[in-house]
Amino acid sequence: MRGTGGALLYATLKSYGVKCLFGMEDPIHVFHAVDRSFTRIVTVRDEKHAAIMAHGYAQVTGRPGICAATFGPGATNLITGLLEAQRSSVPVIALVQDHALRLKNKHASSALDHAVALGPYVKEVIRIDMPEQAGDAVRKAFRIATTGRPGPVVLLCPGDVMAAEAEAETWADPAYTHFPANRVRASRESIAGAAQLLAGARRPLLIAGGGSIISGAEEEIRILAELFDMPVATTMTGRGAIPDGHPLAAGPLGSTTGGRYGRGRISNTLFAEADVVFVLGSRTGQICYSDWSLPKPGTKLIHLDIDPAEIGRNFSTDIAMVGDVRDTLRDLLAHCAEDGLARTDAAGRERLHALTRDWREGFRPAATSGRMPIRPERLLAEISARADEKTLIVTDASYVTGWAMSHIDVPKAGRFILSPRGTGGIGWSLPAAIGAKLADPSLRIVCVTGDGAFGYVFNELETAARYGVEVLVVVFNNGTLGFQRHWEQKVMGRYLECDFLDIDFADLGRVLKCEGERITDPAGIAAGLARGQAANGPYVLDVVIDPDATAPIVGFESILTTDAVH
Repeated sequence: MRGTGGALLYATLKSYGVKCLFGMEDPIHVFHAVDRSFTRIVTVRDEKHAAIMAHGYAQVTGRPGICAATFGPGATNLITGLLEAQRSSVPVIALVQDHALRLKNKHASSALDHAVALGPYVKEVIRIDMPEQAGDAVRKAFRIATTGRPGPVVLLCPGDVMAAEAEAETWADPAYTHFPANRVRASRESIAGAAQLLAGARRPLLIAGGGSIISGAEEEIRILAELFDMPVATTMTGRGAIPDGHPLAAGPLGSTTGGRYGRGRISNTLFAEADVVFVLGSRTGQICYSDWSLPKPGTKLIHLDIDPAEIGRNFSTDIAMVGDVRDTLRDLLAHCAEDGLARTDAAGRERLHALTRDWREGFRPAATSGRMPIRPERLLAEISARADEKTLIVTDASYVTGWAMSHIDVPKAGRFILSPRGTGGIGWSLPAAIGAKLADPSLRIVCVTGDGAFGYVFNELETAARYGVEVLVVVFNNGTLGFQRHWEQKVMGRYLECDFLDIDFADLGRVLKCEGERITDPAGIAAGLARGQAANGPYVLDVVIDPDATAPIVGFESILTTDAVH
């Protein structure tokens, strides 16, 4: 094909099936080459949000999400979104306008060394120096983004190169259109060792991390758990590895969900009691592993991950398995079938059922509370009751993550909750929800956010309205930075400037061309959710919740004696 560098770049993106391009129409020669009958241009209010929309899009489609930005401050605005993609192992490809070589070192407008500025937050920065390199550069970006531990890549697009004409091939390599690509399997020796440990375990526990969801290993996890009568706990990004209705589902583990009213008390207890733990696709981070106090000394640990750098990072590992979760589990199951390895544990099942029953009984008063201001547990219970297999929950960071992970039942195996757990940075859920909905319009998207986090991103309500994106935004409005306020109370005995003025975000939504309503009485939650999900566009449900209510974080139980259900 002959064309400008921008046209050649876009033609290659089109060959890869790119249906959405999030950004602000730079690099202009790329955007002006777009076939708008095939690829939708989504103009955003902030480049950071373009990267986050691409992230949400990638997680739903299984394809790299594409975002774009102009040079200088436009490029640096991408960083928060790219960092989250890097830490969450999500392939996002960012097209960044760059200066011509003739302008280097001359203090050109918004000049920046983009490779230095963006390099720490991506797998690779690729600069296109000649227009005929455009197709090869795109293919390299897809190859890097989708293989190994998936992650973001930056393509630097100098304006003069994008405007120049050349001849280049614009085909796509079908092996790298989706992720994970190039699945590798753990060694036979590690598979045999893992099988023997599991078969001989007295109290085994399987921990499914986010890599399990990326790999699509839900069915293999279910079969393995049933084969060894082994409870399945998950990290927060692993939610969906097994539905909560399965008799071996133990729910999310860690300090964020293990406190008062938290479902994590179930899995944390089993984790502490386990003699063999099989970790799948997890970076063994601080929160989900309770400040690395679990597993306890003496516990045998099997760790399977695509990235060898993660194995042994925080714990002594008895069996190290480097490989793709799904395909390695298939080999493990075949080995167990060949050798006749299995176990049954009626007492272990009863232990799990008893822990689950105790948690539900303790949670019920909060989940059915009629108090005003509204208990967040009641709001989450109402959201959970409406969730089905076509629902996708998109949460923000901080308190709403712990509440959602603990209190919303996962109805199906597979990706059900998106959350910025790579960095835990607030101000993420709305753009991610927009990207997810554009990726699959058949999904019922529920965006769950605190009012503090929503303050970062509410400008994208106009974007959602402009493109007719049907997303229900539920704002947990406690009028304060809840975590910060309660952390200060816990550590310092008081808090300072954490509270906000009373803002009705439904009113704000209407200004930004959305529908919405405010709810102050828990009796109105169900009807409000129903109206929001029936709306023909974005809908903001501003729910006034108790500012003294804490998330189910371990150690937050004693902050406020008033945080109890009467």
